[in-house]
Order: sequence, then C-alpha cells, then structure tokens
Amino acid sequence: MTLKRPQPTLSPIRKLLDSLPPLDALLRGSVLERRTFHPAAVSCATCANGEGHLQWVLNVNYPGGKTRQISLHPSQVSQAHRQIRNLDRVRQVLEQVCEINQQRLRQERIARRSHDHD
Repeated sequence: MTLKRPQPTLSPIRKLLDSLPPLDALLRGSVLERRTFHPAAVSCATCANGEGHLQWVLNVNYPGGKTRQISLHPSQVSQAHRQIRNLDRVRQVLEQVCEINQQRLRQERIARRSHDHD
C-alpha cells in the first residue's frame, strides 16, 4: 500500500508568476490606425472618394518627449495588440506581488513585535 503525499500548495506569489505570459512576448506602446492621402496632383480613386489608405502604426513614447512610430504590416497588428496586452498583464502581476510582499512585511513586523514582548 502506497501512501500519496499531499501535493504542496503553491504560494500566492508563485501562482501569480506562473500565470505570466512569456517575457519575450512584450511590447510597449499603442497601435494607431491612420489614413493617408495622396496629394491632389496624384490620381488615386481611393483618395479622391475620401477613403484614403489605411495604415497601422506602433507609437512608443520615450522620456524627454521623444516618440517613435513604426509602420506595421496588417498581419502584425494582432501580434502587436497581443504583446501590448501581455505587458499590461505583467504590470498587473507585479503590482499584485508587491501588495503580497507588503502584507508579508506587516505580518512579520506584528509577529516580531508580539514575540519581542513575550
């Protein structure tokens, strides 16, 4: 007869870290939709009827007011959106980990205080 060992429960932080998306699949910025138009001298039916040409741009802001814009191929738009959401998820998880660590510090302080007064 073999006894099954209870599976160790994962700590709350370990569970959060295990839920992270792959860290090589992160992207910072915003995906913008743009329409560009040819100058009036160029004969383009799309521009003439006011539709313009749809373009997708990744816009990334840097310190000092600098901005970089990268044109995206339409097939890259969903990937860019997914990687931006991944970064948002990583930020949320980091905030949750920080909150747990703050709670642990408070609990340790309370435990030490009560232990020191014994």
